[in-house]
Amino acid sequence: MIGRLRRAGLLWPTVLSIAGLAILIGLGRWQLARKAEKEALIAKIEARRLGQPAQLAEFIAARPGADADYQKLSARGSFVADKERFYYAPQPKLGPGYDVYQPLTYAPGKVVWVNRGFIPEQVFDQPEQWRAGPGEVNVVGNARLPAKPGLFTPDNDVGANVWYWRDLAGMQASAFGGDDGMQAAPFFLVAGPEETASRPAKTPVDDTQLPLPVVYKVAVENRHLEYAVTWLGLALKLVGVYAVFAWSRLRG
Repeated sequence: MIGRLRRAGLLWPTVLSIAGLAILIGLGRWQLARKAEKEALIAKIEARRLGQPAQLAEFIAARPGADADYQKLSARGSFVADKERFYYAPQPKLGPGYDVYQPLTYAPGKVVWVNRGFIPEQVFDQPEQWRAGPGEVNVVGNARLPAKPGLFTPDNDVGANVWYWRDLAGMQASAFGGDDGMQAAPFFLVAGPEETASRPAKTPVDDTQLPLPVVYKVAVENRHLEYAVTWLGLALKLVGVYAVFAWSRLRG
């Protein structure tokens, strides 16, 4: 068999085709495994996001902050007045504006930074429309970890109190002056309306109650089936090309 392949000039094409086929099939199987992993991750996030809220203080005591992303939490406390930080977050339907981040005291010497929601730019200088009232409140929302700036993300303008990326340490330091007596939770809490799988949330347009709750969807990309089909499809094409090439050589 090997002698016949050598005489037809097919030995090395056959070896290389088998190697290429093994690589392509291996890549396709790897993408299918990654698809299963990503689906498990999405299911885990959805369970956290849509489940019953855990109490903030108990959750922080029991689990590390890195394991908190998207966890549904409940926090009871009072907003710290005049400590708002404004994250620039223009909305496609509502235009330019800001998400209002404000610390909530949930225990003596402990705060969690709450994203209270969106305010349009035109009411930025009308705090009576969006300022939190005094007294104790109960906030239910989802934990989000601090972000890192992207390559083209502007620097946060601490002096103007305009933030372009979610810098938890920076907000805490600018609000409390590095006071060691005030400790921040290791994540933000995004307050907002509940969203269920059967009733997807829509962008709010009613500006009678400000800030408008932030509505978001979990954006975990899962295109591994598409990638798997691509690799396996290339494997099939390789088989077809080799078959045509080998047939033409053997006929000759």
